[in-house]
Amino acid sequence: MIGAGPHRREGWKTLDGDPVRGGDFVAMIPPLPDGVKAIQWDEIEWIHGVTSLYPWDAEQVLRELLDVLRPEGKLVLEQPDYMKARDNVAHVFGDPDPQNPLIMNRWAYTPETLTALLQEVGFTRVEVLPARHHFPARDFRIEASR
Repeated sequence: MIGAGPHRREGWKTLDGDPVRGGDFVAMIPPLPDGVKAIQWDEIEWIHGVTSLYPWDAEQVLRELLDVLRPEGKLVLEQPDYMKARDNVAHVFGDPDPQNPLIMNRWAYTPETLTALLQEVGFTRVEVLPARHHFPARDFRIEASR
């Protein structure tokens, strides 16, 4: 789980950039830390995270994630759909109240633009689904694999 913060799930490893929140791997991305790159992962979940990176950094991380997924592995992404969130600044850029730049957004996606980026970096199976976290009416989920 990338950017999981305090959320933990049995059997899962976590990566977070905030040392206060902890995690099995504590690092800012990109790049993925060597410890993450040394493992072939079955599934990687990144909820409300790809939007926290500049587009060029997101592209780099998505390429690296493709490299560390097993051939049958799956990447799960959820984030706000820009077209649904655009009327609420906090939904596009994040909640400024914690005054934590690690949880602010630098870019926004629609299902179409994120699908195109995933295909550009090498994912061949990309499925857009309803979100399961946060606000399903605003967000979208993508499950991607090789």
